Amino acid sequence: MMKHRHIALILAFALLLTCLAGCGGQTAVEVKETPAPAESAAPTEAPETTEAPAETTAPEESPDPEAEARKARYQAGYETYAPDTTVMLVNDEPVSWADYYSWLYDIANQIETNYAVTDWNEPRAELTDVVPDTTFGSYVRRTALGYVVQIAVIRQKAKELGLELSEAQRADLQATIDGYVERFGGQEKFEQLLSESYLTPDYFYRQNEAMVQINNLYAELYGEKGEKLPEEDAVAYLKDNGYLYAKHILFKTQDDNRQKLSDEAITEKKAEAEAVLAELRQCTPEELPQRFDALMQQYNEDPGMLRFPDGYYFQAGEMVPVFENAVRELEGDGLYPELVESDYGFHIIFCPPMSGTHVMSYDNNGEPYNPRALASAALFDNMMNGWFEEAEMGVKYTGDFADLDLNALFGVG
Repeated sequence: MMKHRHIALILAFALLLTCLAGCGGQTAVEVKETPAPAESAAPTEAPETTEAPAETTAPEESPDPEAEARKARYQAGYETYAPDTTVMLVNDEPVSWADYYSWLYDIANQIETNYAVTDWNEPRAELTDVVPDTTFGSYVRRTALGYVVQIAVIRQKAKELGLELSEAQRADLQATIDGYVERFGGQEKFEQLLSESYLTPDYFYRQNEAMVQINNLYAELYGEKGEKLPEEDAVAYLKDNGYLYAKHILFKTQDDNRQKLSDEAITEKKAEAEAVLAELRQCTPEELPQRFDALMQQYNEDPGMLRFPDGYYFQAGEMVPVFENAVRELEGDGLYPELVESDYGFHIIFCPPMSGTHVMSYDNNGEPYNPRALASAALFDNMMNGWFEEAEMGVKYTGDFADLDLNALFGVG
């Protein structure tokens, strides 16, 4: 079974992992971006359905005979079955030929254009890592099935949980669709464009409605920003995915232009850092967190701490090696007993417990997010993939649709 990749519309989900890429800027310990896990990515092989089909060729251009012939073949393929013919059952919900064909057409037309397909059943080396039998025909059928299942399952799960779009959501959705209508010259022209992609207005609306339900499902299960996820679950997710956490006090040995300070100035910085570390080493475990924070506010010269007041969450390779290695040695708890020297200066490193409410990084809108938000988005993504895979494995085709021959359907080969 192919690993699912969410349809492009799912990127509308406000807390989806791809929107949780960190943008922390330059800091004195060279914190790199905090990328979201790569469980989900919009497919590059199929068109995005949040947008209406592109406008047709300008009238003044002469029709391309090859394109016109391809268009005629796809029209004949669509007319092979009545639009309301049931192709399959997804969790016992019927999927019509019209809905299924809209995906077959979008994917096949794009592939045929890019790869000059003359036989959908011919093995192709381009697909060896994608589908077992390496044919474009299998790829089109499997991908179309995945998209059909995703749209159906999102709507089904929302219904199971009793989730309805709010009046405001429906108004926003209708405004979006009205915007498409206006953009493409009115309702008639807009529906014509949809028709040329074998996409009914009803299915176009249902697709977009399902994507709004993504947010509703997430909020119902995890909260608007992941606040329903227990803190221990968020922390467990971070540790399971190799995240480390630390605070530090930096005594810089370079100026604002990254030029090294004089030897005398560096010696003074080191002496100052050693004195602060000596004071911290005298603290009891109970006193240490509060005292460290006080001294960090007093001495720290890392400008990045203005954006990350709770410290740094990071994965392998996102900090300078000496910093990362020291944090690993602490195994996530306590004060590192020695100064750590990097090109930036002298670091005093402290690893307190992780928290689900710390500022972890910032989303694409510049809003801070915490471990709860990151973990809940990843867990929700995994949950959806589980829903999709289970539903796909249980699909019941009608007639011969399970083995639909695209050569026969599209009149090629």
